[in-house]
Amino acid sequence: MSLEVPQCLRCNSSKVWRNGHAKGVQRYLCSNCGYEFTDLQVERHVLRKSVKSFDPVLNLPKSNGRLSIQDRTKDSPLPFSEDVCPQFPSNVSIVGKSLNGLRSYGRHVRVSARERRVKNLDSYKEIQKTVAKAEDATLADIKGKIVEFAWHMKREGLKDTTIEPRIRLLKVLVKRGVNLLDPESVKDGIARQETWCEGRKESAVSVYTSFLEMLGLKWDPPTYKRIKKLPFIPTENELDQLIAGCGRKTATFLQMLKETGARCGEVWGLRWTDIDFQNGIVTITPEKGSEPRQFKVSGKLIAMLNALPREDVRIWKAKLKTIQRTYQYARARIAEVTKNPRLRRISFHTFRHWKATMEYHKTKDILHVMRMLGHRNINNTLKYTQLIKTEDDEFISKVAKTVEEACALVELGYEYVTEFKQEGIKIFRKRK
Repeated sequence: MSLEVPQCLRCNSSKVWRNGHAKGVQRYLCSNCGYEFTDLQVERHVLRKSVKSFDPVLNLPKSNGRLSIQDRTKDSPLPFSEDVCPQFPSNVSIVGKSLNGLRSYGRHVRVSARERRVKNLDSYKEIQKTVAKAEDATLADIKGKIVEFAWHMKREGLKDTTIEPRIRLLKVLVKRGVNLLDPESVKDGIARQETWCEGRKESAVSVYTSFLEMLGLKWDPPTYKRIKKLPFIPTENELDQLIAGCGRKTATFLQMLKETGARCGEVWGLRWTDIDFQNGIVTITPEKGSEPRQFKVSGKLIAMLNALPREDVRIWKAKLKTIQRTYQYARARIAEVTKNPRLRRISFHTFRHWKATMEYHKTKDILHVMRMLGHRNINNTLKYTQLIKTEDDEFISKVAKTVEEACALVELGYEYVTEFKQEGIKIFRKRK
């Protein structure tokens, strides 16, 4: 090995320092351009520089048109290969070892690496593959546990309308990088959901607690308290705008929600045999532990039902999610046309809130409202007493001169106020 410090292979600077040994091989560092190289040149680089004169370090002669690299001489510290790239221009010098071909690499692109770094790179790739396999196995295990949890709830007698939102919530957490097998990861994941309200976070904690109970595990759950809010109550005119702007099937669905105050799942499950077309009575089969009930509906709703095709034993053959999606598209369109953003806040359940509020307003009988909604606990019904202040109410007044007109107003939700016998008229009113 030569004891003389060679010039930099990149900039020809003589300001080169010895930079230690690597497996007995002397390494050098150029203080001018920062280039690092060795005297045996195990690394191979493409150096784009003009060969203006004979290089005593590289022992490279000038070349015309065809690059010819001589064999390593006794005095040269670097090994070379011959004719590694005949098509390369003469102003490019190649320093390397056994290069079979040469692509257009950049100035500092490494063609190969030291043996030690190659081994480290291979080890790193193996570690990456091992970690990826472990992550895939963990993810597959979590997905299997979610399926097991769904079947567990099914065996416990829970309805699909209860199971599906719970499974959807767990899948959202997994998609956002939460490990359901690690309670601390679940805590961090729920805390990071800045767009979730306190109620949704509380539901996530409850669902995950049930998930752990199925696995026979326990955890120290975080505390989230649902913020109680009064439901949004639209005007009847806004509901009628949505009904008028939807298609035939969706409009009939909404009209049924408006007149019965039933849950969307209860209306979706109605069969043709549940409708008494002659007397205008609808029988509701309850869900979520509610009570069965019957409603006297308007002639308008009966006519809308008669206009629907009877393709199945159920009135609405499509899936409930499909009906919801269709309604959401129509609601957005109607809100844009009418320039009324309040319409976007009206969901299927808003019709139930509206019906309960109107019934309490007309009757002032909370027990009647409780039976109409099918509640078993009156505390769930009491919130509707806070939604209306009767002293601030505004009404629409109508006059009926015949029995037919009076019946039509009653079917539309108007209530009787007074009568003028001399004129032969009756006055009805309805809240705006």
